[in-house]
Amino acid sequence: MKNVKIDSLQPLLIDAPNFMRFMGRYFLTGLVTKPDSAGQPCWAITLSDGSGDLKVFCNSPRLMEQHFQPNSMVHVEAVLQQKHGSAHYRCKNLLPVANTHTIGRDLSALPRSLCPLPIAFDALIFLAGRIENPILRQFLRNVLLKPQIGVRYLQCPASLKYHHNFPGGLIHHSVEIAWDIFGVQDFRPIERDIAVVAALLHDIGKVYTLTPDMTRTAIGSLVDHDQLTLEICAEPLAELDAAAPHIANQLRHAWTCYSPGSRYGFKPKTRVANYLQKSDKSSSERKTGSWPVPDFGDVTDFLRTGTTN
Repeated sequence: MKNVKIDSLQPLLIDAPNFMRFMGRYFLTGLVTKPDSAGQPCWAITLSDGSGDLKVFCNSPRLMEQHFQPNSMVHVEAVLQQKHGSAHYRCKNLLPVANTHTIGRDLSALPRSLCPLPIAFDALIFLAGRIENPILRQFLRNVLLKPQIGVRYLQCPASLKYHHNFPGGLIHHSVEIAWDIFGVQDFRPIERDIAVVAALLHDIGKVYTLTPDMTRTAIGSLVDHDQLTLEICAEPLAELDAAAPHIANQLRHAWTCYSPGSRYGFKPKTRVANYLQKSDKSSSERKTGSWPVPDFGDVTDFLRTGTTN
């Protein structure tokens, strides 16, 4: 423990063992009660973020009186303790995080371990890191870091009976399209950024219409997911309007213009919208289980810095 530093605020969980103390907000993805070395009740808590999981322990009766929702965000303060030749983190404070505008400041807050397809999570992180326009980078974060949105985006299927009809199918389908669009050579940089964001979020409304356990929600039986995409993105779109209204309108158009053969709606009028429709169709027709997106390897550097090489 010689090289362990004193403390840290909001470290990635993969980096937390480098500190004697740390404090931050993380997803609580596991909680088991078991006796400690003195035979008293103790919580073994699993914290999760984009870098992985970390076990911390809590035996404070005061803290253990609280109730926590599964996979909810918590504020935690923990201290590294060494006992009987082994080191572990002990909770000094543990509180639920409620009524927040977003669950974190960047995509590193999302829990990788809750994504049924970790490679799809890594692809999301890589693609987000290649978005050059800072306004669009922030817009993507503002949508995916809304409470109850990000985790469902990682877990929901893209459909129940057709393409990508398995838990994690939504992010699988979304990054497939985004990766396809990212490779378009004749896009200008801003077009590519808009197209990648449009692809990653084009079906975000399905987090309201479908569930991770492969059922349709009540609202999903009454409202199409396309309309709910605009609802979910409404507040971030309003903020985007103030900074770059032409970008906000391109996203709206790409998400709402009709597909070939449709009777109503606007025809796709931009290259972004045209490419999105073609890539969406290609991904939807692709054989289930195929994975055309490469393995990006370790994306920890992006989680630390916000950029990819």
